[in-house]
Amino acid sequence: MGNAAAKISRWAALALLPFLLACTSSTLKKPASANIQPLFEFPGSPNLQTALEQLPRPDLLAMTEAMRNYIDRHVNTLPNMQQRMKALHQSLRSDAMLGIDYDPVADGSAVEVFQRGSANCLSYAHLFIAMARYADLKASYHLLDLRPEWSRHGDQVALSQHLNVLVTLRQGWSYMVDIDPVSRTEITEARSISDVTAIALHHNNLAMKNLFEEDLENAYLHSVRALTYSPEIDFLWVNLGAVYSRAGNQGASAASYRRALQINPASASAMNNLMVMHLRRGEKELAQYWARQIKQYRARNPYFHAALGTQAETEGDLRQAVRHFEAAIHRKKDDPELYYRLGRLHGELQHLDKAVKYLQLAVDKASLVSRRQTYQALLKQYSATSVASLL
Repeated sequence: MGNAAAKISRWAALALLPFLLACTSSTLKKPASANIQPLFEFPGSPNLQTALEQLPRPDLLAMTEAMRNYIDRHVNTLPNMQQRMKALHQSLRSDAMLGIDYDPVADGSAVEVFQRGSANCLSYAHLFIAMARYADLKASYHLLDLRPEWSRHGDQVALSQHLNVLVTLRQGWSYMVDIDPVSRTEITEARSISDVTAIALHHNNLAMKNLFEEDLENAYLHSVRALTYSPEIDFLWVNLGAVYSRAGNQGASAASYRRALQINPASASAMNNLMVMHLRRGEKELAQYWARQIKQYRARNPYFHAALGTQAETEGDLRQAVRHFEAAIHRKKDDPELYYRLGRLHGELQHLDKAVKYLQLAVDKASLVSRRQTYQALLKQYSATSVASLL
């Protein structure tokens, strides 16, 4: 998803930046949202109670009679579950039928998407899940962690996520349904999330839209409402902190970032925003402390080392690229794409035995047939070359 309003991005840059549709799981006990501070530090400021009163729970999966008739006519006539799943997706996307267009800023409920004819990844999930369940299909929201993208010098990172739908059939097969698919090589983790978490993400999207438009009161209300549904999501607390910061409430902002770190001690965005806040206050020792924490985070992150490897490869320093990918694999031993990249580098350096070794590991660890075939093709090439060199 190419637009910042649709990609579930979590920025850790040298600025106070929010992120959209962000979510992470945690084994910690859910922190209470009841002690959320008001937006401003004066009486009458919007607060938690304001959010509860002004933003009732949305019914994102509601169905109209027209929507039910649509499913009965185009989907429920098919006896096979897999046929119904494919027919639903194709009919929603086909210009000859409903023709839902992808629009990165088209938030809304299933009813709104059906009537409007456009959706982003989250709102399309609302529509598909509502209709799929009416068609007796087991469909759930499905959150994907994508490979982080690092800036050239490693001082900025976009930790991205993407949301689609997971449909599980009776035969045990599962399928991902998506309005704007991402490359499967970019996916590092995937998990189903609840309908309640999807409501939190819905409010979070609206909060960030309002923040970009400088509508601080509505940004605050939607951020708070998101946390009433999923206070265990660390990125929602960082987003609320960004709203507080824009409103000049630095004490509440810092408290929100620290709450995020209680949930996820590796939250680079929370650490970075605390560092920037202390820099702006002239609190050099505290800023340096968080700068060290961010540096340690980068050192532990396999994809930071992979990004350095990609940079070195682009600059033609293949030996340095090998060292970076070896460091990445040392920190992430189950990612087949890292082994593939390292094997390919060794092949370019004519280290054929090592190329074969790492490409075989990539094949062994690959779970996707398409990627396994890609790895096997290069493995076959270097295996043949290695044998030929011995003759």
